[in-house]
Amino acid sequence: MTNKMLRYILIFFTLLFFNIDCNDNSIESLAYLSVKPVVKVTSNNYDQITFRKTFPDTLSLNKISKAYSHSYSEQLRTSLIQYMESEIRRFGEDVVIFDSLMNITGCKTPGEYILPTYAEKTKYDSKDAWLIQFTYGLGKPVFGRWKCFAFSIPNLDTLAYIGTK
Repeated sequence: MTNKMLRYILIFFTLLFFNIDCNDNSIESLAYLSVKPVVKVTSNNYDQITFRKTFPDTLSLNKISKAYSHSYSEQLRTSLIQYMESEIRRFGEDVVIFDSLMNITGCKTPGEYILPTYAEKTKYDSKDAWLIQFTYGLGKPVFGRWKCFAFSIPNLDTLAYIGTK
């Protein structure tokens, strides 16, 4: 083997080790989350009626609201989103689409008191869709208000919305 080939092999294994190390740190950084959002992939087929009957998902809404009211930070919100993204990857779904939805809905907007509580990859009127739910506070980190969206995939059109004012 030439020195050049050895150098490439060394670089390859260094990058491989660094990538594994970064992923492990990301997972460890999420371990402190006492309550995690719901993330699932289902074959449900919602329509306007079933969407309004099913949402908000009060269990996830109440758990996240209770656990993180008065202890909110943007790092906490980032960690909740990272947890959801890790679950979406685990299910083999497209994280880029989910990340776009976090931006569209304002969940990544600095200074906003908003936390994701629920995400379901499913169907809405027989179209592939993501159902996304958030809890938010009005100007302070006291959660309990909510927003629920159904977005088409891959266009990210809003198919349905309900929420508190």
